[in-house]
Amino acid sequence: MNIFSRFTLRTLQKNKMRTLVTIIGIALSVAMFTSVTSIIVSFQQYLMNMEIVRDGTWEGRMIATNEQCIQDISKDKRVKGMTVMENLGFAKLGDIQNEDKPYLMVKAIDDSFTDYSPINLIEGRMPKNSSEIVLSKHLEYNGGVKFDVGDTLKLQVGTRYYAEKKGDKQLPVEMEPFQAGETLKEKSEKTYTVVGICDRPVSEDYSAAGYSAFTKKGEEKARSYDAFLTFTQPKKSYDILEKYTKTGAYTTHQDLLRFMGNSTNDRYNRVLYSMGAILIGIIMIGAISLIYSAFSISLSERTKQMGLLKSIGATKKQIRHSVIFEACVLCAAGIPLGLAAGLGGIGITLHAISGLMGKLWSAGEKTKLYLVVTWQAVLIAVIVSFITVLISAMIPASKAVRIPAIQAIRQSDEIKLRGEKVRTSRLTYKLFGFSGMLAGKNFKRNRKKYRTTVFSLFISIVLFVSATSFSAYMKVSTSGLGREEDYDISCEVTEPKDGSKTVSEIEKEIEQIGSVDSATYRKEGCGEIEVPEEQISKEYLDYLEETDPERINESKKTVVIAVQLELLQEEAYQTYLQEKKMDVSKYMDTKSWNALVWDGFSVYCGKKIKTMNILKAGETDAQLLIPKAMKGYYYSMHEGSDYVYLSDEDNGEKRISAAEAVKKHPIHLGKRMTAAPPEGVANSQWNEAVTIVLPYRAADDKVFDNMANPMPYTSFALMAEQHEKACTELSDYFENQLKDSSASGSIMDLAANRDSNQALILIIDVFSYGFIILISLISVANVFNTISTNILLRRQEFAMLKSVGMTQKGFRRMMNYECMLYGFKGLLYGLPVAGGLSCLMYKSVAGGLEVKYIFPWQGMAISVVSVFIVVFTTMIYAMSKIRKDNTMEALRNENL
Repeated sequence: MNIFSRFTLRTLQKNKMRTLVTIIGIALSVAMFTSVTSIIVSFQQYLMNMEIVRDGTWEGRMIATNEQCIQDISKDKRVKGMTVMENLGFAKLGDIQNEDKPYLMVKAIDDSFTDYSPINLIEGRMPKNSSEIVLSKHLEYNGGVKFDVGDTLKLQVGTRYYAEKKGDKQLPVEMEPFQAGETLKEKSEKTYTVVGICDRPVSEDYSAAGYSAFTKKGEEKARSYDAFLTFTQPKKSYDILEKYTKTGAYTTHQDLLRFMGNSTNDRYNRVLYSMGAILIGIIMIGAISLIYSAFSISLSERTKQMGLLKSIGATKKQIRHSVIFEACVLCAAGIPLGLAAGLGGIGITLHAISGLMGKLWSAGEKTKLYLVVTWQAVLIAVIVSFITVLISAMIPASKAVRIPAIQAIRQSDEIKLRGEKVRTSRLTYKLFGFSGMLAGKNFKRNRKKYRTTVFSLFISIVLFVSATSFSAYMKVSTSGLGREEDYDISCEVTEPKDGSKTVSEIEKEIEQIGSVDSATYRKEGCGEIEVPEEQISKEYLDYLEETDPERINESKKTVVIAVQLELLQEEAYQTYLQEKKMDVSKYMDTKSWNALVWDGFSVYCGKKIKTMNILKAGETDAQLLIPKAMKGYYYSMHEGSDYVYLSDEDNGEKRISAAEAVKKHPIHLGKRMTAAPPEGVANSQWNEAVTIVLPYRAADDKVFDNMANPMPYTSFALMAEQHEKACTELSDYFENQLKDSSASGSIMDLAANRDSNQALILIIDVFSYGFIILISLISVANVFNTISTNILLRRQEFAMLKSVGMTQKGFRRMMNYECMLYGFKGLLYGLPVAGGLSCLMYKSVAGGLEVKYIFPWQGMAISVVSVFIVVFTTMIYAMSKIRKDNTMEALRNENL
């Protein structure tokens, strides 16, 4: 160790407080860098694990291909692993209620299959031979056919065909939905014993013509094959599959590849890494500010020492190495502390929120969020931290080495007088007396020292307000993606065909379930209304002219718009009207059809979400357009002046004029509502339609007879504090009581979805406030270090003032003025810049969502109060140290 290194160590030991604060600043910075990199890696691994639990480890899949393609791809060295599912054929079950899924799809697998694609057993076990089978629970609750473990199943397994005009055409296995008129051929009889029941497998496509059934591979010849593959180069999975799939189809596991960073669509990774880069950038600004201030003050104090060293032959290189050595010593102490604090803190945080993560996704309950430490993440944190310290040290060092030796010894660059007089205002003298005037003159004579302090306050204000704005927009981005229903459970009930129970009776029976607090019901349907063009908002008219100009009838001066029709239970509707102080008789009268209206929807316009109203303000008359039913056809769409119907048999198209296809009924669009709709009424943000509400008895009107799109369901909105228990009891009610009356029902637990959203917001709060607290600590340490060191370096100056008679009261006045000067200067520069950064964040969020600008008044108010608290507290601490000094000793000592 050379003389310069020993000299640097002695300087660090001598200034223990400044050294300690600098080490703490480095440790905080490293902790935050480590936290950011570790969070990114941990969340990426969590999402990968969750996707594997939900959908398997496969990266590419060949579907319904032949044996030759399987053999060819298995020889490719880029294939890391592979399992093959044999498609044995389809078997028809006569009792299946779902007309679009009349088959069982029999598939043969081996023991390795579940390593690639999960099969979640509910009861029983996996098959051990080719005469055993596992059935999907989906067959029971969707198809209405129930089998128990131990049942024997005789099947005629064959290949699907459907007839065309010229002969028969074989349908690819699993690749086409069921079509009326198709038949099974090449059948063979097979007997299976049911040994297990599983959840609906993820390998089964939602449009598949049958329900999955799994047996063990045997000697039976497969009709086609599905291959599930992993690759040594996952990013090339698409190219590999395209090369070898000669028949059938192929797909890639896009979600898994995206989380692995191997997707061709790298939007997810860009968002993740760009957010990490923004956070690291903010932390670097705070860290450089803190560490720069420490080194700047240290070098300012040691300027005379450096001048003396230069005068006896020290080179610029030796002095620069001394500064770098000081940075390395501080890093050696601060970086390990920061790594330990960052990894420990984020590990505890991730463990604490792991339970909340399970509420966000169904697969999350089986996947734990834990800290993942990779050497790459730690190395990035260490390198970024070390570079930050070096930048902070080299900026002031490069200035110090350029000062000539004589100038450094005399310290003539510290105080510079301007051409104009060094004046202070009369108000300063009146408020703070001679001491305040002296502080003001000193500030003007020695701006360089004070500039460092003001800069520290400026950076602290900018960082804190930016962090609070970042947190606010993160919450807006999360909560602004959809509107939440204000009820707990939604269920749809098909009314009994035999008329044995009315909707009102079903509602009363549901309310008698102990865990259900209240229930309301409604019918809902989609349709169209014809509105005068002058009642359409200009914004929506412009939008229609670009996207669907055929809806505008120039000759009639009308516009056809989509409508969401809600027929609400009379008691609930009447209560709502009374609560909102509306005209009950007007809106409950079904003869005149006066409707309450909810308007407004959101749509993606380019890369931005735009919200607009369809109608202008005010009431208006309109015509409800109801397409008629046509035998053998179903209504498809409204295209220009024609209504398009498709055949039930061969998808043949028939176009009918509006006059022939539509029944019209006058409707009055009443008050435009801004308040929340009645409990249970759907008002989707993403539905390009006007929501109108009428009383339930309007459903009895003959205008709804012979509708092309009837409303067979009655939707119930339930309030239930114990929503999970209520869902279970409702399921029992539907299965045991409604089934006997030929009715059926489905249930959706909306309260569970709401819990997921609240968990997500809580997680964002945890990370946001954790980030704000750490940024605040860096900012406080920065200000404390800068102000306290500057004050302590002025011991000789204060001793001289004492020697000429300045009292303690005079010192307090001078320091109070300096504190106010620091605070106001920092706020004057910091608040506008922080507001500007907040605007930039708003523009970034507004690029994807239509949100209002959130002025960061709360962060600014906290900053104003905190700045003066920190400044005055630091000043009191520093002055308490100086008060103990001996005046003569302080005057003698030139380097304190």
